Amino acid sequence: QSELERFMATAPRIPLIIPTEGAKVLIVKFNDFQCPACSHSYLSYKPILAKYEAQSPGAVRMVLRDYPLNTSCNPVSSMVHPAACDAAVAVRLARLRNKGEAMEDWLYTNQSGMTTASVREAAKTIGGVTDFEEKYAATLTLVRGDVALGNQLGIRSTPTFFINGVKVEGEMAPQYFDQAIAYELRQAATKPAP
Repeated sequence: QSELERFMATAPRIPLIIPTEGAKVLIVKFNDFQCPACSHSYLSYKPILAKYEAQSPGAVRMVLRDYPLNTSCNPVSSMVHPAACDAAVAVRLARLRNKGEAMEDWLYTNQSGMTTASVREAAKTIGGVTDFEEKYAATLTLVRGDVALGNQLGIRSTPTFFINGVKVEGEMAPQYFDQAIAYELRQAATKPAP
């Protein structure tokens, strides 16, 4: 624990232009819905985030930013995840129908054999998205905006997290993720109000 706290205390903090909405801990995750580590971190961090939401509603805010490792929406050197751009679009469109979490759950638990066709079908059946084709190009522009921000921040792999501006490449063990949030909440509690 002290090693993690030392890391959090001394790591450079990168200012992000993402609203905290009153949260004391802002976690930004650069994500690819076809990335196994992104799926694993989503599933293993979900109960931790739920615990903090139950203890201190609104104190911890998790923000997802898209970073598909896919050459059709990200200027990466090679195609890693062929359905990742469509998956990012599907989640954004499902969120407009209040079905974003259901769509994320489906994508993360159906990664093996995922295709653009299976993503588009799930967008319709799970996310309630009936206008995928019509909204695709405009929504992909938003995904590319996240990718551009990721590239400015030096993202090289997914998942990459920023915990109150501290960059963490890759997935942390769940207990360390929990400890990092607890540390940041303690730090916030000791700061005088502005």
